[in-house]
Amino acid sequence: MSAFRVVPVTPASRMGLKGPDAAALLQQAGVSVPTSPNRILALQVPNESGTTTLRVLRLGNTEFILEQDEGDSTLAMVHSLARTAGLRAWPVTRADCSLLVSGEAMFERLSRVCAFDFAQLGAQPDLAVMTLLAEISVTFALDPDAQRLRLWADPGFATYLTQTLQSLSPDAPSHGVH
Repeated sequence: MSAFRVVPVTPASRMGLKGPDAAALLQQAGVSVPTSPNRILALQVPNESGTTTLRVLRLGNTEFILEQDEGDSTLAMVHSLARTAGLRAWPVTRADCSLLVSGEAMFERLSRVCAFDFAQLGAQPDLAVMTLLAEISVTFALDPDAQRLRLWADPGFATYLTQTLQSLSPDAPSHGVH
């Protein structure tokens, strides 16, 4: 496995969708949804240059986060349908910071700043977890290749989280405890 890394990532488009009809609206748009809360699906969807990954996180019965890596065609369609379908589902702006964490002893290192039992991800690779990491509310899930973790948090904590996670690397200079 490669060295421990923390890399900021920015999808081409992102949105939230809330409301009692949110799952029905997504299905009407042709977007598969996780069947239960705290789950994620990574789908391949068409875009301008072929296909791209669309992540669908179901945070609760009526709340979703959607991210499209390239282009915005699928999310634009969902947003438009939310305005015109007459369903009780409302688009929500999402401005999360997003980080990819990967590398040697990733889960052991993350366990130093997070109370989550990362062994659960092996048994449930589609799990979307909401927890505290370094005292910050985060959501995370395994990327489909299961070799890296995708993490979302309030953008105001991006620098703090990035620096805290980078300090877990064995190559990081020792500046004290975060």
